[in-house]
Amino acid sequence: MGEVKKSVKPLARRVSSAGVLRSHRLLVLVLAIYLAAGVIHATNAPLLDVSDEPRHYAYIEHLANGGVLPIQRLNQTEVEAPWHQEGSQPPLYYALMALVAQPFDRSDYAVVWRFNPHAQLGRADTTHNWNQMLHGDAERFPWRGTMLAMMVMRLISMVFGAIAVACTYAITRTVRPDSIALPAFAAALTAFNPMFLHIMASVNNDTLATAMSSLSLLLGARLIRSAAPRTALLLGITLGCAALSKASGLALAASVPVAVLAADWLRQRSLASAARLALCMAIPATAIAGWFYARNAILYGEITGTQMMAAIAGPRVPSPSLAALASEWLSFLSAYIGMFGAVNIPMSWWMYYAYGALCVLGCGGLVLAAARGRQACRRDPPGVIVLCMCAAAAAIAGIALLRWTSMTLASQGRLLFPIVAALSLLLAYGLRQLGETQPVFHISSTLKRGLAGVLCSALAVLTLAAPFAYVRPAYTEPQRLSSEADLPPDLARTEVFFEDKIRWIGYRVPAPGQRVRPGDVIDITLYFQGLRTLDIDYSLFIKLFARGVELVGIDTYPGGGMYQATRWKPGEIVVDHYRLRSPDTFTNTALMPAALKLDVGVYDFARGTDEGQLRVLNGDGALVSRPQYEAAGLNIAQPARAQPALYILDQARVLSARPLPGAPDASTLPFEIVWQATADFGADYTVFVQMFDSAGQQVGQGDSRAMRGEFSSQWWRAGDVITDSHTIALTAPLAPGAHTIKYGLYRNIGAQERMAVKDATGQPVPDAAMTFALEAP
Repeated sequence: MGEVKKSVKPLARRVSSAGVLRSHRLLVLVLAIYLAAGVIHATNAPLLDVSDEPRHYAYIEHLANGGVLPIQRLNQTEVEAPWHQEGSQPPLYYALMALVAQPFDRSDYAVVWRFNPHAQLGRADTTHNWNQMLHGDAERFPWRGTMLAMMVMRLISMVFGAIAVACTYAITRTVRPDSIALPAFAAALTAFNPMFLHIMASVNNDTLATAMSSLSLLLGARLIRSAAPRTALLLGITLGCAALSKASGLALAASVPVAVLAADWLRQRSLASAARLALCMAIPATAIAGWFYARNAILYGEITGTQMMAAIAGPRVPSPSLAALASEWLSFLSAYIGMFGAVNIPMSWWMYYAYGALCVLGCGGLVLAAARGRQACRRDPPGVIVLCMCAAAAAIAGIALLRWTSMTLASQGRLLFPIVAALSLLLAYGLRQLGETQPVFHISSTLKRGLAGVLCSALAVLTLAAPFAYVRPAYTEPQRLSSEADLPPDLARTEVFFEDKIRWIGYRVPAPGQRVRPGDVIDITLYFQGLRTLDIDYSLFIKLFARGVELVGIDTYPGGGMYQATRWKPGEIVVDHYRLRSPDTFTNTALMPAALKLDVGVYDFARGTDEGQLRVLNGDGALVSRPQYEAAGLNIAQPARAQPALYILDQARVLSARPLPGAPDASTLPFEIVWQATADFGADYTVFVQMFDSAGQQVGQGDSRAMRGEFSSQWWRAGDVITDSHTIALTAPLAPGAHTIKYGLYRNIGAQERMAVKDATGQPVPDAAMTFALEAP
């Protein structure tokens, strides 16, 4: 017991006042970078478009307008409960922000609070409609009204995050008061987390819950070092505030007081002292938050209200197994380090694996530290208890999150941010322990500081750059052109009019004749022109068909959801770019090879795609059916066939040619040609197929594009093998005797030049017409 009482002073003496000052300066640097990054995140993410921000703000607006705490029920409408599942959250953050909202004129709230019906929420693979809300000019700087109130709330929330960063530093100092760099390193792991900044610089109750939880951990750590009733009272207040900010605060109520009482018992062996500390913690915590959880028990039959919350958010059916939850580790990790917007804007995927590797190393270091636990307990028992307290808080929060994500789809590491101080401390401590391992991993102090500096610098750069590299591009409005003179020269013209409202001028692909495979992303840019001021936010549907089967399709407001039709200026040309992801598997292999045909339509979302679809007119104003345009070729590489060729063309070989069984009425004759491309075509050729009788008279013809236009030659690439069927229309039933079928390729423009042909011996074929001899019975 004497060792416990005297353990702090010898450790503290190991750090000089100059060392402490250096450590504090590192914290100031970390906080300065954090605040700069926070402002960047707050001003670059569109307001009402970070995670569940619209729902959180709806709760605030309700309280700011004099509303009472929501009573959650199933099947409530958006008008009745715009806060959705967030109405189940404890109210402290929302009540504070409602006070912040009071001085602002928020009469424009109904105008700016508009959901995007085409939003791709939670879709990390989406290529469009990242925005869950519709945005407009009201959000531009200088902010006014509701937008200004929200920006102030974002900045206040960012300060809550700064409190968590400072607490991470201070908690780590209670564990290793003899270390100069470790506390700043742990603080940097909290501050330089792009997702942490993204959430802290938004309107979200996680911000206050994180600050209060971090303060609770810090006060708990100080009580473990030195018990004081006043500190215990403060801890009870922060525990109550944490629990009244978010239900995850209960994880601290189950871990911090236990650690504090355990340390006090080791120090004093006094039930009276332990009881005094317990009361100092329990009374304020219960007074502050107990009423809310009692209310939940009365209303919902459980103190946390999470079952009702999950039912409103969308229950997960069936409930997943532990193995299924474990398989979602990448989703969990990506949302901890950086999955922006509505959890649908990922960073580069290698970053998640790199951070995952860092976490594995940190866990390995903690395992090594546990193996040396007895030695650490002898050296500094309070420090070990603080570590155990943080580990217990992390474990309880992790178990609670597993339960939550088994109830609804929520495999998101960001939900652990309320105990981020504990997580960062454990990760930093584990990495440091790994560096102190003898003899394999032992490295010098200078090198350790250098590696930590490089890691922190890399994370800081990532945190500062993430809004510009990932967030802002997802919310960029489309380019607009002032006149047709600015149109690109390789534009494929369409000249389609959707009534008298919208003109579809044409489309463009990155390279003419682009070739895609299953799973590829197809880039298409559409050029629209508003013909007059529009009073309806018209939606687009953009579809790609292969052999008449819809392969991929999206519904969206123009600009990928960022530039609604009601914002268009008459005459301006909207350059609307989309990336359509084709399925990576095909159950119907008959779809390949094929030309992908583009189909675009405009409709009123409120009335639906059938009733609300705008009529299609041609350039003369005549009503026409909606045209389709070939935009890409779909095929997969095939192994080259080694069989000899019948004929050799400039860009292809003929592997076989044969007639197929004729039609019953003998008026047509199917003819099949198997081509193998030896070069990329890039141009559209027509296949001619002609039949002649023994007297040389033409008795049939069947010219058409290759594969009847389903996979025309402009999409052929070197190595492709194409089975191409044509139908020869006969002028009369075939007479018995010898017939000749001539076939080949020609350009159906200008002089209709044929592609040169050589026979198998290399001799030129007259008229570039290959032949097949047919003996009619």
